[in-house]
Amino acid sequence: NININSSGVMSSFIDKLALVLVRNRKQLVARSRGKNIFFTPGGKREEGETDIRALCRECKEELTVDLLHGSITPYGVFQAQAFGKPEGTFVRMTCYTADFEGTLQPNEEVEELRWIDSGCSRDILSVASIMILDDLKLKDMID
Repeated sequence: NININSSGVMSSFIDKLALVLVRNRKQLVARSRGKNIFFTPGGKREEGETDIRALCRECKEELTVDLLHGSITPYGVFQAQAFGKPEGTFVRMTCYTADFEGTLQPNEEVEELRWIDSGCSRDILSVASIMILDDLKLKDMID
């Protein structure tokens, strides 16, 4: 998606879905293989996919778990400068919470999973992940 604002500045949007998973007052984040920044698990829709189908597929790929469809609930939408992309390229993350079956574990594209709280160093998080972490703290869902 490309937008041009009233100043004539062009910006583009990367539309993503994300799973906001909180357990024991900590949030789950993931780090891709070969990267040093953690992100909120999720990804992009494939053509024709609904949010739910795409989120389930991405969580199976990244976290090796099956989301329980009846538990998937909208959490919120966050927008920020996209990590590692040119200035003016934004990520828009539509976030959901959900329960799952299976054991959380990294797969071939994810090198590390980590449970974090609000005391986590912001230097290791994407901007969108910082926004989500701050929102969770504000809602007193994490320490």
